[in-house]
Order: sequence, then structure tokens, then C-alpha cells
Amino acid sequence: MRRKEPRELSLYIVGRVLDEGAFSNIETTKVLKRYEYSDLDKRFILEIAYGTIKHLNTLDWVLSNFVSRPLEKLDRLCRNILRIGAFQLLYMDRVPPSAACNESVNLAAKHRHGGIVKFVNAVLRNIARNYNSIEDVEFPDKDKDPIEHISIKYSHPPWLVSRWVGRYGVKETIRLCKFNNKPSKNTIRVNTNKTSVEDFQHLLESRGITSNLSKVVPGCLIVKNYGLLESQKDLRKLFIPQSEPSILVGHIADPKRNAKVLDACAAPGLKATHLAQLVGRRGRVAALDIHEHRIRLINENSKRLSLDNIETYLLDARDACKEIKESFDLVLVDAPCSGTGVLNRRADARWRKKEKEIAALSKLQKEILKSVIPLTRPGGNVVYSTCSLEPEENQEVIDQIIGENRDLEPVPLDKYFSPCEYPIKTGDGVQFLPQNNCTEGFYIAKLVKIKGTQNNRNKNVKAVESK
Repeated sequence: MRRKEPRELSLYIVGRVLDEGAFSNIETTKVLKRYEYSDLDKRFILEIAYGTIKHLNTLDWVLSNFVSRPLEKLDRLCRNILRIGAFQLLYMDRVPPSAACNESVNLAAKHRHGGIVKFVNAVLRNIARNYNSIEDVEFPDKDKDPIEHISIKYSHPPWLVSRWVGRYGVKETIRLCKFNNKPSKNTIRVNTNKTSVEDFQHLLESRGITSNLSKVVPGCLIVKNYGLLESQKDLRKLFIPQSEPSILVGHIADPKRNAKVLDACAAPGLKATHLAQLVGRRGRVAALDIHEHRIRLINENSKRLSLDNIETYLLDARDACKEIKESFDLVLVDAPCSGTGVLNRRADARWRKKEKEIAALSKLQKEILKSVIPLTRPGGNVVYSTCSLEPEENQEVIDQIIGENRDLEPVPLDKYFSPCEYPIKTGDGVQFLPQNNCTEGFYIAKLVKIKGTQNNRNKNVKAVESK
């Protein structure tokens, strides 16, 4: 593929994601690695691509008012050129309307015949004449139909908006959707086996990289010019990209030095490597995943941080109790989930979700927990976490698990949070809401096994050797 101009690359990413089902994060990483772009160009490419994908509902609704035929009947390239052009006109105030229109026309001319060029020009200039920004657009009345209003104005699937309005109300749902439409923070976890947070911050400052301490979790830095940090290859062993909630799970798990830990759903290994740091070199982390390529990710991240106390196992966590014959001081289940708490970080995720998937995920989460709980030694802990906001995946799972296991008791989590963080207590766990905590949404519960019997397990699973 030849090197594309920034807007053309944004158009390519949008087409790959919306029309061909590519994942936005994987696709952008792949294409940005292929060619050299300045940090400024990278930010511009991602702002247009991710912004267009996130605001898809809003853009299509606006465009439908200026196009006489259904958008789905337009040529898909033409449709996506209109979308990225409209995004620049409505959401990017630093892009002059003339530039948004002219560059979109140039894209149409580069790829299609003159009829589409004239059509794109007419539609976008008509939008520019009517609206200076998204603030000028009149959306469906909020009082008459709040679900439709929020879904269109703040660009979320109606089924998800309906769930949230029923749970949080209209005002809080709007705040949540607004948060999801903001760019995500670039956060990293410092490898405290190699350096201190303070020393690493000074090192970043000496390289012209600005960072701030997270207010949510220790050991985490928020990096402003992350592209510059990524280019510093000699620093890779000193940090790893990881979100604040993901880091917080490790701190709440709080394993003792020299502990034996089971991470049941470990890929890509961010939490596993954190736990490996916390238990020290004499501790051990057994990291499971069902996919071989994801096992490789765990091994790569272990190698990056120079950790030699992680063993990877190619194993479905639902079979762990049958295949593993030892017990652990800590079992972590960071379960597969709907991811409704991290929609700001994954531009296309909101359009991939289906409401019916939540029940299937809840069933899977319970099956995993039931398999690994017997592997927890008496006095040990089970930590359950998701990046979901949905109760069927969170407190309802834990309620059932506690109800079925009398040897498990919830552990209070108050000591892990400062008063300013306001996690919501939900039964025996806590729920972080993005609009209240200025970080991604997640749920976590910690249980202690007060008594239990060890099952006879005859087979052990062969560790997958690091590659």
C-alpha cells in the first residue's frame, strides 16, 4: 500500500472498520507502523478516524437531512468521505470549512468519477452553510423521546442508551455518553522492578515528555505526548501502557511477596505482569489463555519488563479445575465482558455490541469462576473484575457465586480508595462510573476463602514456553 496523505489514511481506517469489520485499534497500529508520520500527523489521522467512528450515529443523522436517498444506498467510499468531511465541519473547529470541503472533494476526485465529486462538494458545502459547529444542530426533542435524543446527539446504540437511562436517569446517561466521546488518556504503569515512579518521571522530563501522576492509582503516569515516549526504544523496559482501572485491579488484589497467583484470563498480560512485580522474584504467576497468539502477547510483555516469574498455559479457564492440581494464594478472574465501561478507549466497540450477548457473557463468567474457585487455598483471595457497567456481568455474578459457595466471604475495599474517588458500592463489589471518576468504568469484587476442600486433580498442564 502506497503512503497516504493524513486524511486519506483516516478514510482508509474508517472504511476498514465500518465496512470490513476491522478493529480500530489493531488497524490503526498496523497502518501507522507501515509508514513514517509525524506526531502531529498521527494525532490528526486518529482524531478524524476515531472521531468519525465514535460519532457515526450523529453524522449519519445530519447527513440524512442533506441527502435525498438513504445513506446505505450510497457508494460506501462516497458515504465515508461525507462522514469524515462532516466530522471536520461539525467537530473540528481548528479546520476551516473550506479545507474540510476541498480536501473531501480531492479525496472523491482521487478515487471516483466527477459525479461523486460534485455530489460530495454540494452536500458538505450545504452543511457548512447551515451549521458552524455541532452546537448549531437541532436534534430530536429530549423531553418527547430521551432515548432517541441521546442516541443521536451523543452517538450511542439505542438499546444501550435505554439500559443506562433506566439505571442512571437521563442526566447521568448524557454525562456518561459525553465521557465516552472524549479521547482516552494515555496512561502507563512504571516497571518498579527497574526504576521508581519519581525517577522515571524525571527521566521523561529530560526527554521532553510531559507526564502527571494519576489521582486514581499509584504507579501510574498520564503521558501527554505519548507518541514521543513510544519512539524512545531504550525506555520500553521501564514502562508498559495500561489503563488506570487495569492497574487498580492489581493493587486491590494486593498479593503478598512470594505468593502463588493464578491469572485465569491473562492475555495480553498487563495484569499478570503487574502481579508478577508485586509478588517479587520468588513469587510465581500462572497465566492462562485460550488462544495461542494471545499467549505470545503475555510472553512478549513479560520479556519487555524482564520478568521471569510468569508461566503461561494454553488452557480454557473453564477447564482449570480439571487440569491444574495445585492451589494458589490469589486467583484473579479479569473476565471476558461486554466492555461497556471502556467505550471511550475503543472507538468502534459501541457498534459491535449486542444486548443479547450480555446474558451469554454472564454465563461464561460464572463458569470460569466456578472452575477456578476450588484452586484457591483456604485463606486465599479470589478477585473478580470486568470493564463492564452492566449488573448482569458484575454484582449479579458475584451474588450467585457467594450464594453457591459458603466458604467465600466478601472483602471490604474501602481502604483502596480515597474519598474523592467515589466508587459506587454495589452489593459485595464496587463500580466505577466514567462520568463520576474521570476514568474508564470497571467493576471489582474481592473474596476470601474461609474454608474449603481441595479436589484431587490428576493432570497438570504443560507450560507454554516463551518465544
